[in-house]
Amino acid sequence: MAFQSENGLCGAFGTSLRSRFGDLVLLCLILAGGPAYAAEPAAGGPKESAAGVALDRIIETPLSVRESRERAQRAVNELSRDIQDLKQTVVTLNKDLRVLEEDLLFPANTRLHVFVSLNVGEYFRLEGVELRLDNQVVSTYLYSAEERQALAKGGKHQLYLGNLSPGQHTLSAFFVGQGPNGREYKRGSSLKFTKEQGPKFVELAVADAEARQQPEFMVREW
Repeated sequence: MAFQSENGLCGAFGTSLRSRFGDLVLLCLILAGGPAYAAEPAAGGPKESAAGVALDRIIETPLSVRESRERAQRAVNELSRDIQDLKQTVVTLNKDLRVLEEDLLFPANTRLHVFVSLNVGEYFRLEGVELRLDNQVVSTYLYSAEERQALAKGGKHQLYLGNLSPGQHTLSAFFVGQGPNGREYKRGSSLKFTKEQGPKFVELAVADAEARQQPEFMVREW
């Protein structure tokens, strides 16, 4: 019995010793393998770090800056051309609409056009015109300095556009401005004409009379 008890104690002690030895071996394995696992980098770590470094090293060179500016300038130029083309299209469309409106409101058979032309120098400065048709005022206009300059360069101002029935009519124009030596000047001129079928054109012309050193006012048919 004593031997069995001793063998039992030895057996229990051996079992405990083997258990502790197994734990020690396992701990050694863990410690031995830990640095290896710890040293293994996380997936994608070095690649991401290298990409970040490469991105930081990308800088704009003078050449790339110039190319970017050139591309931007080309885009601006193309946009400017498109805007100019659009403006020209709008201008053309407005002209077509105005012609169409005139055709509808003023048929060619009854149309009357009255223009003002200016060919003066030192004897008269035109400021305004009053137009009467058959003793009725149909138009008045005051001219700016820019408009006088445009007329002096050969331009013509359409003072009146309207309908007029065929027959005898009287057109009178009164010109207001400054005459020689800066004096206020008002002068009238009239024209009797016959309106027939088709459009009628009348010009109110102001010119210098060099011989008399006076302005000359005329109403004439085209």
